[in-house]
Amino acid sequence: MEYASIAAWGCNAIVILGVGSYIVFEILKRWRVGLRLSALDESLLTDEVVTVEVVTDAPPGSSFVAGAVAEFVEDRQKY
Repeated sequence: MEYASIAAWGCNAIVILGVGSYIVFEILKRWRVGLRLSALDESLLTDEVVTVEVVTDAPPGSSFVAGAVAEFVEDRQKY
């Protein structure tokens, strides 16, 4: 029975360490994403770790284009 008790404690330790490391990893990941958001890091849109679900403050049908600047175009025709 002593070996069964040692095996049970070993399994419990493995599970507790696994859950604890997962929690620490998630906290660090969310902290890093928060830092990148506060720094307005544009690479978050293409990062594999982060999923953009909803883009706010943009009109319907809008999309992000890297490096494109909106310019006013006038219709100037010379006759």
